[in-house]
Amino acid sequence: MQKPKISIYDFTDCEGCQIKLIALKEKFLILGKRVDIVNWRLGQENNESGPFDISIIEGAPITQYEIDLLKKLRKESKVLIGLGSCATLGGIPGIIDKAQRKKWYKKIYGDNYRPRGVDALPLSAYVKVDFLIHGCPINENEVIQAMEDLLAGKEPKYCDYSVCFECKQANNPCRLLDNFPCLGPIIQGGCNAICISGGSPCYGCFGLREDAEKKNLIKILEKITDQKEIDRYFSMFLNKVNK
Repeated sequence: MQKPKISIYDFTDCEGCQIKLIALKEKFLILGKRVDIVNWRLGQENNESGPFDISIIEGAPITQYEIDLLKKLRKESKVLIGLGSCATLGGIPGIIDKAQRKKWYKKIYGDNYRPRGVDALPLSAYVKVDFLIHGCPINENEVIQAMEDLLAGKEPKYCDYSVCFECKQANNPCRLLDNFPCLGPIIQGGCNAICISGGSPCYGCFGLREDAEKKNLIKILEKITDQKEIDRYFSMFLNKVNK
């Protein structure tokens, strides 16, 4: 029986999520016995072209070449998975306001730099994505679970609890009750509340819960901070909070 063919691609990103895949070590090797990873720039020298049974894509497509490649991979792949916040939400590249980009290009790269990028948008802005593995970086065990489900002919499931549940497990005080902004109630768990445990708020890199009560959280945040700060917190989702 022929093994499913897997491709792993990366667009504009830090490659941290792919490093997480490598960190799986024995688990990834065991998975590799059940599939053929036929295209992975970071992990092997010899790569094959499509079609693929499953394509896993890290990073945001911000150049025309990456956008065209994404559309090509969509046509060549039975299942397409977004890996990490840059692919699923636009991530860090998508947070910077378009009007501010020229200023930062000049400040970081100098007057002679000519950017090739267009908008930093998630994969779903251009193609249908079958499953999203959120995180900055990802929880590598979620990758294994999603792949196990797909190989078993099942549809992968998203986490059904919020970051708040993991905060309680970690005995973290609630930021909202202490009048500090946080997106924990509307964000999928899976990160083990690592940011909040370290003293930072939740910015939502693991993605919105399917039943997220966004409007209710906004009402709470409006009592804590101003609209500009609320928009900054929601910038991970590339939209205005009143939509």
